[in-house]
Amino acid sequence: MQEDIAQDSYSTVRQLRPVVITVIAAKLAVFVLLMTTVNFQPPLPASVEVAEAR
Repeated sequence: MQEDIAQDSYSTVRQLRPVVITVIAAKLAVFVLLMTTVNFQPPLPASVEVAEAR
């Protein structure tokens, strides 16, 4: 009886491993895609910063 339960848990782990890997890979892909599309403001030259402060 114990062996059946142990084998069932191992087979469940084996079946879910590709799903977990796929989900993690998809989350990573979405994160990379979002990070590449973020528009960062380019740094302003010092003279423009001084003029804005006045």
